[in-house]
Amino acid sequence: MAFSIGDILLSFSHNLLERMRDSINDKLDEAAFEERIIGIVKATAALREAEVDDEKIIALLQKYWDLRLSEATELLQQESRQVRRIER
Repeated sequence: MAFSIGDILLSFSHNLLERMRDSINDKLDEAAFEERIIGIVKATAALREAEVDDEKIIALLQKYWDLRLSEATELLQQESRQVRRIER
């Protein structure tokens, strides 16, 4: 079966459009993920500033952001390192 130039161009344009949409969606997904991380980091800093116990902060991070224990613990440790750098 022979394809016409129109069919080839149509197929090419559909493929190009699909790749462009996929690329845009990937960028949007990445931006949403980065915003989520920024929100978690800010919440962690706010809870620490409010002098909430570390165990409670970890429990809240797990509950409201669905983080694993290791992820919540790592975020808390990163926040502690950040505070120490600022205090120097």
